[in-house]
Amino acid sequence: MSFIFGIVSLNDDSIDTKDIRTLCNAVKWDGFEDCIDIHNKFAIGYCWNRDRAPKAGIYNDEHVTVICDARVYNISELHKDISFITLEEAFAKAYSRWGNLCADKFNGDFSVVIIDHKLQKIILFRDHIGVRPLCYIIQNRQLIFSSHEFGIAKSNLSTNSISIEYLIRRFPKFKKQKYCLTTFQNILKVIPGHSLTISNSKIKNVKYWFPERIKKNRQLTLEETVFQLRQHLINATKRRMEPGMIGTHVSGGLDSSGIAAILADNIGDKERLIGYSWSPEVFVGLVGGGINEKELIESFAKKKELLVRFYTWDEDRLIEEICQPEFEHMNIEKQTMKQARKDNIRIFFSGWGGDEFVSLSHRGSLNHIILHFKLAALYRWIKHFGIKNTIGRMKGEIVPLLIPSIFNNKDAIKAEFKLFEKSFIIRHWKLFLFNWKGSFYGWGNRTRFMLNLLYNYHIPDRMDSWALFAEKYGFEYKYPLLDKKLLEFWFTVPVQYTYELKISRYLYRESLKGILPEEIRTRKDKFEGALQKNNIRHKQEIKKQWARHLELFTNNDFLLFFNSEEFQKLTIERVDLNTHKLSDRVKFNNDFIYLKFYLRYNSLCKKYFTHKPK
Repeated sequence: MSFIFGIVSLNDDSIDTKDIRTLCNAVKWDGFEDCIDIHNKFAIGYCWNRDRAPKAGIYNDEHVTVICDARVYNISELHKDISFITLEEAFAKAYSRWGNLCADKFNGDFSVVIIDHKLQKIILFRDHIGVRPLCYIIQNRQLIFSSHEFGIAKSNLSTNSISIEYLIRRFPKFKKQKYCLTTFQNILKVIPGHSLTISNSKIKNVKYWFPERIKKNRQLTLEETVFQLRQHLINATKRRMEPGMIGTHVSGGLDSSGIAAILADNIGDKERLIGYSWSPEVFVGLVGGGINEKELIESFAKKKELLVRFYTWDEDRLIEEICQPEFEHMNIEKQTMKQARKDNIRIFFSGWGGDEFVSLSHRGSLNHIILHFKLAALYRWIKHFGIKNTIGRMKGEIVPLLIPSIFNNKDAIKAEFKLFEKSFIIRHWKLFLFNWKGSFYGWGNRTRFMLNLLYNYHIPDRMDSWALFAEKYGFEYKYPLLDKKLLEFWFTVPVQYTYELKISRYLYRESLKGILPEEIRTRKDKFEGALQKNNIRHKQEIKKQWARHLELFTNNDFLLFFNSEEFQKLTIERVDLNTHKLSDRVKFNNDFIYLKFYLRYNSLCKKYFTHKPK
């Protein structure tokens, strides 16, 4: 649990010691301790919540200086090749032996900066999936880096201007994202699985993790696949367990409940483990059918002897909670974080990312079967699911390849364009006209579909925000379903094992047999009617609050690129989501997201920018 930061001169100028202290104070949350190491041409440091021990460190010798924020899960394997005591020393020794691509030798969650004194270059890299964040800017012949972009911006050591490209790519949902961008012009994120080398202000970005190069193991039988997957799941979870209180997301679904079940079976002292559910503490009814997931969770908790806390809203702080400028767009995670702090949680397990890899559903199966002319498999698919279901899936997986989103969603795109001022669209017409989001399914096979999801980088995008706020509340997240060793095994699994039995998430379900209660392990319906009803109710309440405060949208000197009148309309429109069709519910949710983005930029600009964006 730590943030790292630093300033490195890219010429012969010395570092102003006041600047590193300014950067440190900007990166820290209130109540953090810090450690700073100052030299002539560079100054680095880390900070941490005073209620927890830091997980960052600094290593110096005559050849390199290393600062890292790291947790590594294959230490015994590393010791076979290099000798080290601390993790920062491990990265220094690994760099000396394997060079810029040394990061691929580590299985863990980390962000690392290495200063090579002899070759006069700086190397920045993160873990393969992006659990630990890292950002940087090069300005005035200096490299400034930090665990998050907001620290760099708040320090005012760089000129803060809004990134119009980030705004345009981020706001309309049909735009292709570009993960390295941040809200701030010229402050960039280090891409997960990449090594960034800076020398004489030149930047070289090199990929070090290549899951697409992993070959399928044709010798794996279905039974052996299930057995090995089970072992990887258990090991990935156990490796991340630490002393102290442990929190875990738990639901009636497969991913988070699977991890929670493994934890409960292996923790020993059950009083150290608390489950956290997003289902409402008080039942508020169902919407659109579905189930009351709380009943499944209570049954799970009883069988696993697990204390579970259900979700409660802070009605008085709805808008503040959702529209904090640094927080991502989910509207339920923040309250869980606050509760975890009260419970003195040290690490928090999440099943995030599982449904894109090891618990992948049938998404992309038909795309794979048809594009690879697997006629026998297609016949079996139609025979099992029926022609109507097959045609419906084809519309979702094949048609988007043939009709780009700019043509396939004309009405939705037109509605989004209304949210921006016409003059702003004209000035930035290239950004609006190009870079439309393509179909995740793509023209490749089912493995390519998973890689498309991976390289969309929406996983680290969410984890960046969660890491930032988890540090504030004194804990950190663990994502065992995104473990490097687990994913590398997954990419060796023959593709047909993921769809040919016609059982969604078959491999993951089978691997959890005897671990996860059967009513959850074999569950087919994942629609949580009570949770959806709770979310809808609070979204409606938030929209009513916005409607009562329309001055938030008027006389706004900061957001000159948005059409305030269109946002005012969104605050007034309401839909009875209990009785209306799905398309109305989707529209309501989209409007809600647009409003959150609008207010997020409102508060962000007021907090971090000293001039009007043009």
